[in-house]
Amino acid sequence: MMHASKNLQQRYKEHQQSDVHGLWIREYVRDIVFGGNDGIVTTFAVVAGTMGAQLEHSVVIILGVANLIADGLSMATGTYLSLRSEHDKYQRLRKEELQEIEDDPEVEAEEVRRAYRAKGFEGEDLEKAVSIITSDKKRWADVMMQEEHGLTEEASGKPALHGFLTFVSFVIFGSIPILPYIIGITHNSRFTIAIISTFCALVLLGTSRSYLTKERLIRGPIEIVSIGALGAFAAFGVGVLLKNVVGVIV
Repeated sequence: MMHASKNLQQRYKEHQQSDVHGLWIREYVRDIVFGGNDGIVTTFAVVAGTMGAQLEHSVVIILGVANLIADGLSMATGTYLSLRSEHDKYQRLRKEELQEIEDDPEVEAEEVRRAYRAKGFEGEDLEKAVSIITSDKKRWADVMMQEEHGLTEEASGKPALHGFLTFVSFVIFGSIPILPYIIGITHNSRFTIAIISTFCALVLLGTSRSYLTKERLIRGPIEIVSIGALGAFAAFGVGVLLKNVVGVIV
């Protein structure tokens, strides 16, 4: 019996150390993918739009860098404020739950009972589970937050870090489409290289998402490349259209 228990503990430790459920960074996959994809698409849209309008290449650099800083900061602060609001909401609702537990513990205990009955608990097991949960008010409030509101404190935690990773991902991936215009590449080859490098960056981003989230490796790249291509075609078409409109007006 002792040997079986020790073996189970060892297996559990190995299970926790493995990446069977995905790497620890999966918690931040949304920030990396969201920031990186938006960075690539919006910056390449600047490139495609200016090329469609046949503007000077210096305009690509000016608008591209401005987009990287302004849009990157906007996304980062948006992520931070959104998670901060969720965190504040969680804390407010949790205080309300603690107050309800103080004011009417019987009704709150019945809510726990009904929630666990829905999970399949019955009879003595159900009453024992309710008794254990309601024996500690903090644990009781945490259970009510998850069962009644579907919220956990971890889901809205570390808003500053999530915002920072969104910004970094946006800038790193978003700089790829304008690099051919910054470094010494032949004038006529810049847009072609920008297209190729952007496509490769989108594939890399999609593959990384699939690997980190344990999804099928083909699905991630196809989704992200498709979204990027749609944005690129739209931006190029708008550039061509505006050039013709402005040309007619002038």
